[in-house]
Amino acid sequence: MRQDGYQDFTDKITVRPGEKQTISVRMEKDPRFKMPSVFSEIKLSVTPDRAAVFVDGLYVGHVGELGGVAKSLLVAPGHRKITISLPGYQTFNTEVDLAPNQKFQIKTDLIKEGSIQPQPE
Repeated sequence: MRQDGYQDFTDKITVRPGEKQTISVRMEKDPRFKMPSVFSEIKLSVTPDRAAVFVDGLYVGHVGELGGVAKSLLVAPGHRKITISLPGYQTFNTEVDLAPNQKFQIKTDLIKEGSIQPQPE
């Protein structure tokens, strides 16, 4: 399990058919993490919304959790590499330079693998 500001939690479990398990997760604060004093905001409008979102190589959630009405992704200002991926679809990559308090929107439809893309004229 991962969460910004916390160290990753890992545990080994054995899964057996028909068996239910409860896993207790304890997240330890990461002493290296510093909350920025100012943020930039990224609005996401991506189809399909179950695609995973990565900022600077770190998983931050799914589009459905971060996009839509009254939802956005808050990040520290500066140069950011954003990747949106979903198995069976071509990965979307972009890099942005965000100023403090800047609002930025990413709007895209992921293309299914093997689909023919229209060629620019």
